[in-house]
Amino acid sequence: MKLNFKGKNVLITGVTSGIGKSLADYYLKNGANVIGTSTKKKLKKKKFQIHKVDFFNDLEKKKFLKYISELKFHILINNAGINKIDKIQNINMSDFRKILNLNLEIPTILTNVVSRNMIKMKSGKIINIASIFGNVSKSMRASYSSSKFGLKGLTRSTALDLAPFNILANSVSPGFIGTRLTKKILRKKGILKQSKIIPLKRLGKVEEVSKLVLFLSSDYNTYITGQDIIIDGGFTSL
Repeated sequence: MKLNFKGKNVLITGVTSGIGKSLADYYLKNGANVIGTSTKKKLKKKKFQIHKVDFFNDLEKKKFLKYISELKFHILINNAGINKIDKIQNINMSDFRKILNLNLEIPTILTNVVSRNMIKMKSGKIINIASIFGNVSKSMRASYSSSKFGLKGLTRSTALDLAPFNILANSVSPGFIGTRLTKKILRKKGILKQSKIIPLKRLGKVEEVSKLVLFLSSDYNTYITGQDIIIDGGFTSL
């Protein structure tokens, strides 16, 4: 199976590191035209457009939305997200609103804008990067789980609304993936402990998530829509 995205315009939020960076690299290698977002002012990437967008900044957000509204994207990847762990009794509601804003409201807004031209083209693929914490949860994950459960709901509703226009929408829910951030948080001891719990006995790789997303957004996928695909090494099957 050879993937080919030549001539395809792809929008990916959060391309600074981790899954977003990996996705951008894979789409580029397979011929796509990539536009990415980042909160950082300067990045070394020069092979594709990176727009500095702070979605909490109304002016930056408005400017970016106007820009993408005039473009035709074949693929939208809602990847950017944040997390802050707190027990429900300690949650700061300002933090809660920020998590819901970036993890759920922004994907809704971007889907709203980008889908309009997809409808005109009568084709498109939308992938929301969710999480296993949108399927199961854990202590101190009330805010994050709320946003990711919501993102799954958005995915299913989007799929139903856009099905008449041959636009497919799915979500991908990664488990424990060996990103730089995960390694920093868990450290070596935590990674070993977590790996013992996962049936495949290791963390996932960002490349494994990227390959799944690329398949779902490729021409090989013509009938999968409204689904949440879990990629977690069997963790949620325990």
